[in-house]
Amino acid sequence: MSRHPAPTTPTEVPMDRLLHFTDDDPAVRAEATPSVEPAALGLRRDGRWAVAFVRPTHTHGISLMLRGDDVLLRELVRSSPFASWSDRARAKGANAVTLPRTAEDLGLIATEPSRWEFMSTTDVVPVVAPRGLVDLPVADRDEVQALLDEHNPGTDGQPFARPGQRWVGVRDKGGDLLAVGCCEPESSGAPVLAGITVVPTARGLGLGRAVTADLTRVAVAEHGWCTLGMYSHNDRARGIYRSLGYVVHAEWSSGRLT
Repeated sequence: MSRHPAPTTPTEVPMDRLLHFTDDDPAVRAEATPSVEPAALGLRRDGRWAVAFVRPTHTHGISLMLRGDDVLLRELVRSSPFASWSDRARAKGANAVTLPRTAEDLGLIATEPSRWEFMSTTDVVPVVAPRGLVDLPVADRDEVQALLDEHNPGTDGQPFARPGQRWVGVRDKGGDLLAVGCCEPESSGAPVLAGITVVPTARGLGLGRAVTADLTRVAVAEHGWCTLGMYSHNDRARGIYRSLGYVVHAEWSSGRLT
């Protein structure tokens, strides 16, 4: 008996069944929030699948997320059920879309897309923590924000903006911050890294790698895995993440919904 029903036309999938429907896909696991509405829209055929679901984010509002086999995904998006489903999603506040980079031509993104990659790991690669690596308290919020504003203004990191954030940093002998980073729960509950930043004068010393490794170690111990999203132009960061065991699961394009 097949593990899944075989809907040959787009069918609504309850959010609490979406991970099962998508064969435990890591990107779906990280981004799908069981409590959101409407239910996902899915299509399976010959062991392949495609889904569309609503993705609430901390910093970019509510987005439609599309994932799956490229051929089935195009069939899903061009179907009449998708049109009515997306209207319901817009009514819930969705004003952006995230889809595979290979599907940019579907015409759902109204602006020049931002291109990024979803990565995750279940590994803990040993890294010697530098002297001065500390957990940062909420009292350091303004100091952390000032560092991000100056050295990483495009980051999604928002110091101590939500419960569950863990910020760490590296201070020099004089107490000045040289590097910072955060791990916090996504709306789905998945642990995600954000705000990894090193001041220019301290780059090349392995501080970003050490901050990332420490945040990853704790997240894997507590949740069994850790995730992150990185802008695709950042080759240096990609090298650091891969050296720590992170694997790219999806290459995304995001932008305002047409």
